Amino acid sequence: MFEVSKRAATQGEIWSVAWTSNNKIVTGSVDETVKVWSHEAKLEHNFDGHQWGVVSVTASPTSNLIASSSLDSYIRLWEADKAASRPQSSIEAAPVDAWAIAFSPSGDFIASSSKSGNVNIWNVATGNKEQSFETNGKFTMSVAYSPNGRFLACGSVDGVVTLFDVKEGKRLHTIEGHEMTVRSLAFSADSTVLITASDDMHINLYDVEHAQPKASISGHSGWVLSVAASPNGKFIASGSADKTVKIWDAATQACVHTFDEHTDLVWGVAWNPSGTQVASGSADKALIVYNIPQ
Repeated sequence: MFEVSKRAATQGEIWSVAWTSNNKIVTGSVDETVKVWSHEAKLEHNFDGHQWGVVSVTASPTSNLIASSSLDSYIRLWEADKAASRPQSSIEAAPVDAWAIAFSPSGDFIASSSKSGNVNIWNVATGNKEQSFETNGKFTMSVAYSPNGRFLACGSVDGVVTLFDVKEGKRLHTIEGHEMTVRSLAFSADSTVLITASDDMHINLYDVEHAQPKASISGHSGWVLSVAASPNGKFIASGSADKTVKIWDAATQACVHTFDEHTDLVWGVAWNPSGTQVASGSADKALIVYNIPQ
């Protein structure tokens, strides 16, 4: 049964949501905080350290580290299971040089999108910028690694998606499938499909190897702000400016359920490790956890 499991209120708009490998929920908010919650949406830790709103949060697949990026141009790393007044470490980026962020599957690197359009690769251990992947030069608003670590994708304000080969360090494909900003993207669990979400109200699916379109999903009545693929490969979750969270069948692309509990834009969605729950964060300052039947 599709149902709301838990919900919690915060002090500021939630701009980003992630779910850790040890079943904790992480949120980043306009109130400059990073919060760690139990899977039942009970607040466990509140991290202060940023000077401006937190744009993006991501969780390491291999450790208890979480990372946050902010309008203050810092990426800060925290230990999710420890209360701390200061981050474990910080990476100073140039202004708007770290927008959306994503941990590599190995947990050794963090990719960040940027105003320049480049995707920057940061070494978690040293804080150094190891590499930059060049795009068409437009502000990249979203970034994601494939689960197998082979691919890196980013989406820009002009609707262009760029796909890179991480090991070879080169651009593989430039995909012009959206008419407006690509706010979010994700790979399928088997790394064969790239899922992109855009202000044009569409979710597109592409074959990763050849960048060929597989499907275009419509159903939201507002910008699609966030998208996430379930770890078990069954579903896709999306959050929208229409205030809804939708669950789609990954094989048929049919909408199997719509949650309309939020009262404002849904900026972030994330799956738990087993693919049985989704968390969403919204401009209405609410974190909601949903049960997803298999």
